[in-house]
Amino acid sequence: MKLKLLIQVSLLLAFSHLTAQSIIEITYLDVPAVKINKFLELHKKIADFSQGEGRTIKGHWVYRHWYGSGASIVIYDQFDSATDAVNDDFRKAYETNLKKLKKKEQEEMNAAFAEWWSFFKGHWDELRQINYENYFVSKENVDWDIPYVFVVGDYNTNGNLAEFGKAYMDWQIIPGVKEGSLLAGGASAHYKGEGADAQFFSAYTDITEFASVVSSQGTANPEARSKFWNMVDGDHSDQIYLHIGHMNDEGVFDLAGK
Repeated sequence: MKLKLLIQVSLLLAFSHLTAQSIIEITYLDVPAVKINKFLELHKKIADFSQGEGRTIKGHWVYRHWYGSGASIVIYDQFDSATDAVNDDFRKAYETNLKKLKKKEQEEMNAAFAEWWSFFKGHWDELRQINYENYFVSKENVDWDIPYVFVVGDYNTNGNLAEFGKAYMDWQIIPGVKEGSLLAGGASAHYKGEGADAQFFSAYTDITEFASVVSSQGTANPEARSKFWNMVDGDHSDQIYLHIGHMNDEGVFDLAGK
């Protein structure tokens, strides 16, 4: 246990010494496929209603599982710091806005909330940190209001986490964005909860674009590829998701492509 704790602290410091970190809270839900549309309907209703006083969230993205063995719905919430992640008061904003409604409207909203919250039964989550300056690249002027493909890989490492992340960025992400096959991509480090040391993610315009580049992906930098795989510790997992909605700049949950 002491050795594992020491390793976790070392991995945390590997990224945190670079610059101030943003925090991402990832929530995993097992929503039955036949109920995903209902979940989305309720999620938009509750997300839109729960904005305002008490919120410190800076980004909110929802994905639907497409391929692999992961959760059917994954929610990414972004914060400027771990403190903001802890202090984000979703319920305060909800209760404040609820008081502005008439009694019947309050009952209807509470009923919707209860049904929405029922989808969170058995959920699990984790906190991750990301250095957007060094571990994220994106094409310019991307229209994110599309059902883009979001590919996620979870890996543990037997070496320095910063070097591990850089090797993947040099091998996969940076060449992919420069060549135009990737919209964006990056790497995050484990911070709290259950999760891998590193999580790598990449976004493609659609399934067709993703499929067209898989066979040749990562051929631009064989040295970085070799370094990355030599630092992988144990098994890894890869998941493919589809973006289905996010909170836009106006504080409205925007369904992808609508």
